[in-house]
Order: sequence, then C-alpha cells, then structure tokens
Amino acid sequence: MTLELRRPNPVSELGPSVQFGGGSSDASTAVDSRNIVVTSGIHRGRFPIGGLRVREARAVLASLMNIDPSAVAVINGRAVGEDEIISENITMVAFVKPSAIKG
Repeated sequence: MTLELRRPNPVSELGPSVQFGGGSSDASTAVDSRNIVVTSGIHRGRFPIGGLRVREARAVLASLMNIDPSAVAVINGRAVGEDEIISENITMVAFVKPSAIKG
C-alpha cells in the first residue's frame, strides 16, 4: 500500500472563482461609500461609519479597536470634536492618544 500525495489543480478541481465585495449592486455601492479607514494605535480597519458623529463611531468601535476614552479624533489630519459628523468623502479617521506632554 502506497500513499499518493498530489496538489489539487485550482482551476479544474476547485470550481469557478468567487468574487467577494466586487458586486455592482446599488446596496453594495451605498455601503462602500460609507466605509472609512479607522485607526487607533496598532489597530486599523475599514468600517461603515460615514454619516455618524465621532461619538457614535467611538461608541461602536471602542471595544473592537481598543479606543482609549481620552483619545482625540483626527479626521484627514485635523483634530475634531465629538459632535463632528463623519462625511462619506472622508479618507481616514484616527483616534490618537495624547502623549509626550510635560507638566
């Protein structure tokens, strides 16, 4: 008895390829326009937060992104308040902890 090892042929044995997130429906386009890059420390992700206020985005993402409560929200390089609305044309939202402050 011998054991035959071989690699599968991806084209013929795995079937047709499936495309994820590449649909052209109106629903996916609406969600894609709300997806904004969010960073907090070493964490980075793309989330549908377009149209939310900063405080709402912080509340939704706090545990997922480990956002410090004292972190300042920065939108496209500009520090903003908690009532700022994150518009859909925003490139990036960063939650940055203040550091290197001398007393």
